[in-house]
Amino acid sequence: MNSRHVTFGILTAIVLAGVAFGVNYLWDKRFGPTAASAADCRLAQELIDKAQTPPADAAEAEKWEQQIRQVRYTRLENDGISTEVGRYVRWQKARATGESVRPDVGELDEIYELAAGHCEDSGVRLRIPKIAL
Repeated sequence: MNSRHVTFGILTAIVLAGVAFGVNYLWDKRFGPTAASAADCRLAQELIDKAQTPPADAAEAEKWEQQIRQVRYTRLENDGISTEVGRYVRWQKARATGESVRPDVGELDEIYELAAGHCEDSGVRLRIPKIAL
């Protein structure tokens, strides 16, 4: 009788682990980053690289951001990676122009994590420099 309890406990643990894995997998598929193509991820990297040198002048920085936005909207097919690149560019612009607005705690880390997540299965590893505000 004691070995039945042990066996039942082990089987229960295996079933619960399987259910937990399945729920986590489905949650990530539904609410996690969407899979961007390798082409989108390469373009995202180009835009992130371009975002390293924003103009300090507010009017020039606005034009610079608009140019990047135009590329995002016309050439990136994956909306998720486009959004994260846009968020990154916005904070780079804020840093360069000296805006007093600051991101919420954890927002920059979320940008890095989600952008990388969108490209995780593309074969392209994004290199996203940290923003020091």
